Amino acid sequence: MTDRIPVAIIGAGPFGLSAGAHLRELGSRVFGKPMQTWRESMPDGMLLRSAWEETSLSAPDGRGSLSEWAEANTQPRVEPIPLELFLRYSDWFTQQFVGDHDDAEIAKIEDSEGGTFRLTTSRRDTFDADRVVLAVGVMPFQHVPDELRDLVGSGVELATRTHELETLRDQEVAVVGGGQSALETAGLAAQAGANVELITRSEVHWFADHEPHKPRGPLSRRLYRLAYPAVGYGPPPLNRLVLHPDLYAHLPASVRTRLTKRLLRPGGSPWLRELVDGRVKMREGVRIREVDRSNGRLKLRLDDGSQTHADRVLVAAGYRFSLDSLSFLSPGLRSRIATKDGWPTLDRYFRSVTEPRVFFIGYAAEGRFGPISRYVLGTEFTANRVRECLD
Repeated sequence: MTDRIPVAIIGAGPFGLSAGAHLRELGSRVFGKPMQTWRESMPDGMLLRSAWEETSLSAPDGRGSLSEWAEANTQPRVEPIPLELFLRYSDWFTQQFVGDHDDAEIAKIEDSEGGTFRLTTSRRDTFDADRVVLAVGVMPFQHVPDELRDLVGSGVELATRTHELETLRDQEVAVVGGGQSALETAGLAAQAGANVELITRSEVHWFADHEPHKPRGPLSRRLYRLAYPAVGYGPPPLNRLVLHPDLYAHLPASVRTRLTKRLLRPGGSPWLRELVDGRVKMREGVRIREVDRSNGRLKLRLDDGSQTHADRVLVAAGYRFSLDSLSFLSPGLRSRIATKDGWPTLDRYFRSVTEPRVFFIGYAAEGRFGPISRYVLGTEFTANRVRECLD
């Protein structure tokens, strides 16, 4: 007999683990390796941009914070937060609060008898679930420009898949993109001994030195928190909208789109400049028009008439939601999930308005609730709202 689960949570990143903690008493089960993207796709030695107070997963009654873990484990506060520290914290959170968890990936979700969903894992185990919460993060939605798409796996790679950058030593490497991920990849590849060019369609923007851990006096700290209530969003005072996702959701779609682009403007943290300046060649304001592969190398023709060569091309060109990227959803199920302006159409509880047994949390909810859906800061609002619906 197939095991039946009240709520299946697909994905074990910050949003999936937080949802698992809040829905534990309902008999939820979280599928996926905890924090897999953070463990396998982030550069070694990475430092988180978020402030200490904004980097906590969410459990019921305000439990499970980063500070609670630090106190229980005599861990001093460290800022900026090293990735390794955050992963140790997330392991503790999973053990303390998540409950039922299965490391297996979900290979297929389809309709089953009795109004449930049939889930098939990568191990070919099957389960039935009454509801499904999709917390798959950003990785399925990585954008690759059309000119490079056919060469992925043949010299072109997603930057998030290049975990060990030391393998690039002495190679000619082109990094495509102009945001934090692209600049960090370019800087760390150069540090590892690669000859690096950054190709970006816009001018590289460096964020002002407003990092939360910068020493400040009492008055300066207070003014800073007024101007920057959350790290990573700007400029003031527009950034205050991020903390009011329901208000954000009531804005016209065109306004939400423009605001999100401005609040999440691509750029690099100040600490990255020392990795990039003088080490990475910049090609700003250009796009790749055509790519030829010969003799194991790539020739990149740019739209300004110039060209360059590379042994490897690493793409860090942002993310674009697409329902078709969720190939584990059966075609019939996907056809019942409405989208608008490229995003799933959701109600205030993160449910699909046309398939209310399916919830989208994390990045997939950005189209309605704004940029808070992309960062750890959004886990508390999201998990509480989903639990409110299912209680």
